[in-house]
Amino acid sequence: MAQGVPKAAAKRPKTTTTAAARGGRGPRKGGRTIAPKKLRVVQQQQLKKRLEIGIRLRIERETAQRAQGALPKRLSVVAAPPPPKNGKAKKGRG
Repeated sequence: MAQGVPKAAAKRPKTTTTAAARGGRGPRKGGRTIAPKKLRVVQQQQLKKRLEIGIRLRIERETAQRAQGALPKRLSVVAAPPPPKNGKAKKGRG
């Protein structure tokens, strides 16, 4: 009968999956849903997503039209500026 702790078990490091162990990077980008394997369910999800996008765009258009009709001056929708292509953001005022 062997005595003592096996060498493999003694050298194995402990692993943790907390935010501190990951480096505290914060929330990750992207969806958190697991895609189902059934084709019918996948197609239903795609249809639902397209319908939600269409409904949201239509509501935004209607809201803009109503706001434009109520104002004496033409309404202009301002979009956010695109991010810089080189990947470096300007810091400070210089």
